[in-house]
This record gives sequence, C-alpha cells and structure tokens, in this order.
Amino acid sequence: MKKQRKSRGLGMTFIIVCLVLSGCGAGTQEAALGSAEEYVQAAKTALAGQDSFTANFDATIAMNNAGRGSMTTKGTVTFVKEPLYMKVDTDMGFDNGSQRYILYLQKGEEEKNEDGVNQYMNYDGQWTEMTLQKTDAMNSVQIYNTAENMETLLAAAENCTMQENGGKAVISADISAEKLYDVEAAGRFFQIAGMSSLSEVYFKGTGDVPVTFVLDKKTGAPISYEIDLAQALEKVTNNVLSELSSDNESSGITVQTYRISSELTQLGNVKAGEIPDEVKSSAINYEREISMLESDK
Repeated sequence: MKKQRKSRGLGMTFIIVCLVLSGCGAGTQEAALGSAEEYVQAAKTALAGQDSFTANFDATIAMNNAGRGSMTTKGTVTFVKEPLYMKVDTDMGFDNGSQRYILYLQKGEEEKNEDGVNQYMNYDGQWTEMTLQKTDAMNSVQIYNTAENMETLLAAAENCTMQENGGKAVISADISAEKLYDVEAAGRFFQIAGMSSLSEVYFKGTGDVPVTFVLDKKTGAPISYEIDLAQALEKVTNNVLSELSSDNESSGITVQTYRISSELTQLGNVKAGEIPDEVKSSAINYEREISMLESDK
C-alpha cells in the first residue's frame, strides 16, 4: 500500500513538474499561440498601456487626374507619452524632388495651460515654433503613432488567417467597410492624402480594406503592420469631388497606390530626447511675431 501511495506521489510530482515547465519558456508560448486570433490577442495585450516606442514609417501614394502624381514618405518616429516627447523625421519624395520634414512635440515647460504643447517643425529648411493644445498636437501627427494605430487596426481586424514566414507569424485580415470610418478617424490614415477628418457620409460605398500584421512567432509581440487604402481613398475622394462638382459630371480620380506600413523597432523603455538649442533659437514663432506687430500699432 505504501509503495502504491509512493508511486502515486511520484506520478503527481512528475505531472506538476511538467505543468510548471510547460508554463514557461519560448517553446510553450509558441505552442500556446495556435490560431491567428490568439496571435492577434497576444499582440493587443503587448501593446496595451505601452507609453513609448520607436518605429520606421513608410507611406506611398500615387494617383492621377488630381494635379499630382506620386509621393513617398519614409522616416523614423520616437514617442514618449509622459512627459510628452515626439520626434518625426521623414523624407518626402515627389515626382520632381524631395523635402525633409522634421517635427518635435514636447510638453511646454512654462505653459499656464496644462495641455499646452510646444511644436517645432522644419519644412524646406526653415524651423517654426507654435503652441498647441495637446489634443490638436496629437491629432496632427496621429498617422505616425505606430503603436496606437496598430492597436486600433488589431481591434478592428476580421477574417484573420496566419502563415509562418522566416520565424514570424504573418496575419492577413480585413477591416470591414462598416468599421472603416471609425478606424480612419482614430488613426487618421488619410492624413498624408489630405483627406482626413471627413464626415462619415463620404465613406459610402467603400469596401473592405486588407491589412497585414507581422508578429513574433513565439510570443505574438507586434513587429509591423501594412494597410492598403487605395480603393478606399479613391472612393472617399470621388464622393467628395462629386458633391463639390456643380455639374455632377466630375470625372473623378484614380488611386493606383495608397499603402502605409510601419515597423516597431522598440516598444517600451524609450527615453525622451532633447530638442536641440539651435532648433529653438532659430525657430520663427508666428504667434509671437503677430502679437508684437499688433502691440506696435
């Protein structure tokens, strides 16, 4: 009887050890993440509450019949939530040349308004400075907020399927037409095309939008996303043009490409940078200039 009890005790000990070992280590996490939905949930969990990141950003737009050809935007993003610090450094390529665009956001050090944010922006070699409300400041750069936008896309993703590629989990999904307006409003994905913040009525007739997520195969940690918005942008733009056209015979535009992708290079534990003194000293503050002109009258 004692031998039987001892045998059972050893058996239970073996089972417990197996359960403990199965609850840790990369191999177990990989086994636990079997379906596309489980990977999506793991990525959402990893992104939830993150307060800093660095990322690479890439967007390409090409259309005709609109007085413009193609444009690319490629660069890097650094974001720290508290105290607010953000740097966007991109090269914008056009058919006839390119421009470097650099933007800093930083919590105002001496602002009476607690929501005041200092913005420094360099376009075509000239720095400008202005103070914005925090909501307005963040809305102006929302398209570059990779972590938050990826979280938005993951939450709206439907019809998820998964393939393994080079040790990574590649999730293909759709953003349904019914969710597209809310997703665009949250992520401002039409911002570069100049068509963000539109009324929902202009989204009538849009279809589902394909989106791809690349996640770590073992943990489900988010790596990157890519979204193809060409057909959606074309429909929304033509809806706007149709309303503006007096003769209701607008030929409309064709969008060959509108693709946005962004890769997280670090998620969490990012330190805020400093805005260089030469930026602050050379920036033109138009608000201050206007105020001084008015005071001289």
